[in-house]
Amino acid sequence: MKTDRLLSMIIYLINRDLVSARELSERFGVSIRTIQRDMETINLAGIPVASIQGPNGGYSIMDTYKMDRQFMSLDDLYYIITALKGIGSSLEDKKINNTIEKMQGLIPSIDTKAFSERHEKLRIDFSMLGGNEQQRTALAIIQEAVNTNRLLRFSYTNNKLEATERTIEPMTIVFKWRAWYLYGYCKLKNDYRIFRASKIREPEILAKTFIRREKSFDDFEKESNNQTQQKNINIKLKFTPEMANIIEEYYSPEVIEYRDEKHTIINLKMPEDGWLYGYILSFGRFVEVLEPPHLREIIKNGAKDIVSIYGSSFKT
Repeated sequence: MKTDRLLSMIIYLINRDLVSARELSERFGVSIRTIQRDMETINLAGIPVASIQGPNGGYSIMDTYKMDRQFMSLDDLYYIITALKGIGSSLEDKKINNTIEKMQGLIPSIDTKAFSERHEKLRIDFSMLGGNEQQRTALAIIQEAVNTNRLLRFSYTNNKLEATERTIEPMTIVFKWRAWYLYGYCKLKNDYRIFRASKIREPEILAKTFIRREKSFDDFEKESNNQTQQKNINIKLKFTPEMANIIEEYYSPEVIEYRDEKHTIINLKMPEDGWLYGYILSFGRFVEVLEPPHLREIIKNGAKDIVSIYGSSFKT
């Protein structure tokens, strides 16, 4: 519907400094001429749209314009508040709680009951992701360092169990892979790095500030994904019937090569590192590496090492 498109277009422009007619055309699936008419309609509705000519031109909404709460439907407020409460349960940030209070204040009194009823139908609880009290305290310190652009020093143990002292320019707190991470520029490695927050120990905010570097987390992630794909190896695993539910939960049908009552064979592409070895070994006797041969050998030797730990108490 045109009304929905116009509303989406207004919000899209509010969140950006300048957008070309071509970009709007491609995003909303209409012609450039339609975009021009839409801009005229938005202007007539009292929303000040500035049009800048030239090859680098486009449309923008004047900075002085503020979106009225009437543009926010009950559904919009419901999903925003639900998401904020989920994040707040993990971060325990008073500012998030204040924001939630403000958003709830936008709910018309006539809709309060309907909102409460919907709230009982969907909950997002990230509280477990905040970790224990020590980890929550560390995460709060990390947030403060990011918000104030001050150097952060801490102890860190990587996936290879190597412990180091790091001083970084903390830039972005990221939630992904079911955990919180810190992205920043590492002084030790003289490069951008990402650190799992739960592995950060004794974080200390230093007095020295820094100027934020240009590479965003999105840029870093794109580069990392490209490098990871280049390092991926083809893996073929055979699972026993006991793993049927696990396979259905974690693997898409596209990776399943063969399945019968006795076993399931899947094909994966994953980077080869210590995490991969531990991941495969975690399935114990319920999985067998079929390919590649060198990975099969590594897992076999890893299993032998586990057996050797138990010594004579292990019965063959």
